[in-house]
Amino acid sequence: MSSAPYSNAAFGYPGVGTVKGKSKNSDTAQPVIRLRSVLIGICALAVCMVGPLVLVWTQSYINQVSLRIESKTETLAAVNSEITTLRLDCGRLSETARIERIARSRGLEYPVSGQIEVWEVRTPRSGDSGLFAYLMQTFFGSGKPGGPL
Repeated sequence: MSSAPYSNAAFGYPGVGTVKGKSKNSDTAQPVIRLRSVLIGICALAVCMVGPLVLVWTQSYINQVSLRIESKTETLAAVNSEITTLRLDCGRLSETARIERIARSRGLEYPVSGQIEVWEVRTPRSGDSGLFAYLMQTFFGSGKPGGPL
């Protein structure tokens, strides 16, 4: 902006470009466009320029996320299919008849009653828990048959 006086007399607006109490032709006339108006104009221009860029970026981001979701959905479907196949294989391989047939072919038989041993597993008392209690029972004994547990 120039520091030259400004007058709107040519546009038919008498006295608009002058300061109150001074004549239109005075050398101290102030411009009609104020700093606030310039700032508002710059902000409006910035919004008009940046707004479409934000919209394009937003749409691009949405498209990328949609593609990633679609990719993950396809991967999930493939993994679920593989899980189903593995469960069927697990069920087929763990059939009792198949295991007995393999055991007999290797010379294994069911144990007789004299070969079966029952072990009692004790849990630590409520106050005796953790590594320290286990080590104390191991080195100093628990006073009970069957070891530290």
